[in-house]
Amino acid sequence: MGAPIRYSYSLKNSIVTIIMLLILSTLSASNIYGAYYSNDRFNLWLFGVVLIFAALMLVVVITKRLIPAFRKETILEFTDTELIDYLRNIIINWQDIQSIELRRTRSARIMVVRLKWESDHGKDITISLRWVAGNDLEIYNTALTYLDNVGD
Repeated sequence: MGAPIRYSYSLKNSIVTIIMLLILSTLSASNIYGAYYSNDRFNLWLFGVVLIFAALMLVVVITKRLIPAFRKETILEFTDTELIDYLRNIIINWQDIQSIELRRTRSARIMVVRLKWESDHGKDITISLRWVAGNDLEIYNTALTYLDNVGD
């Protein structure tokens, strides 16, 4: 088929996730402020834990999704011999794939790769397209083209 096709991390989805976490953090901080001045210790602790969790998630999203998106790092790659999911560190040979289907979930689409045999990751391997930059249908159609041309 030629040169490998590489897809990078989605900058748009990374920024949207960070904005949502910032909104959650702002709401928690305002509730902490209100709980502190009303001397409500339960809510102070509750929203403090939520704020700490949101801050930790923000650090994870920035380091694991936003920075790779800015660097245009590859998250999904199709080569002549294999499909590589760098997010989960999974390499699948095209000859081992029985079928590929696209499923719509509530927040993103996933590619379900059904293997001919049971692997360490199971018989069905899901690849979330949430963090992949590009059109989900085009990515799926490219995967099907590779499977038809390179697979058995």
